[in-house]
Amino acid sequence: MTTKFPASQGAFASPTAALIWRYWKETRGRFATALSLLLALVLYAVATSPGFLNRYNARFPDKPLHYSEYVWSGLFHYALQGLWILGAFVLTLGGLSRESSSGTGLFTLSFPMRKTHLFLLRAGITGLEAFAMGVVPALLISISSKCVGQSYPTSQALFFGVMMGLAGSVIVTFGLLLSEIFEGEFTAAVIGICVLSCVFFSYKAHTLRGWNVFDVMSASANINPASQLFNGSLPWPGLLMCFSISCVFLSLACQAVKKREP
Repeated sequence: MTTKFPASQGAFASPTAALIWRYWKETRGRFATALSLLLALVLYAVATSPGFLNRYNARFPDKPLHYSEYVWSGLFHYALQGLWILGAFVLTLGGLSRESSSGTGLFTLSFPMRKTHLFLLRAGITGLEAFAMGVVPALLISISSKCVGQSYPTSQALFFGVMMGLAGSVIVTFGLLLSEIFEGEFTAAVIGICVLSCVFFSYKAHTLRGWNVFDVMSASANINPASQLFNGSLPWPGLLMCFSISCVFLSLACQAVKKREP
């Protein structure tokens, strides 16, 4: 392994830069697929909004649904959020545990770094990709709304996209933890998707009640009930809770990685 290290590092200025490129190559296919699906969902929802709103408002003329309500309730609080959760979780699959068990991690482990450093570097790249998956589709809502004669403030779209990416760190770190605990090829994926799906739909159906990360991601406690636009009050308690849970998941994942240190 030591004789192949310089060649594997190639023209990169440092091992860290080489690893960043390696992790990006590993996840870019999943990232591009997930982002494309999110963008397609936004375009579909925006394109079909005039017909939906006309039908809804004709049926309930006493309680008309405004475009901003349609965007928040249909996308940021439900469909876009759910698809983002799935995409962000898929980005986390893999990990050092899986690489070690399958024998595909020789390149990664050839670098003179502790496994915890390697894991945190991978976690940071995955977190940035997940954050981008929240912001880019949200901004597309504001841009594409003009094509159907509607208007959605860019500042609102950016806020909800950022909230999805920041509060959604709980989902990312949960996936990273599962990826380091389970070595099976499909174990972490099956367990994670089943758990996230059950919890997500249970809260959306109001089977489960109380604090949950999904309401923080959509800032449901910080919107104007009439327009469902951000009211200017940042949800600091919810964000702090999400960051705390993320730190716990990240710490547990680091402990799992340390146990495999030579």
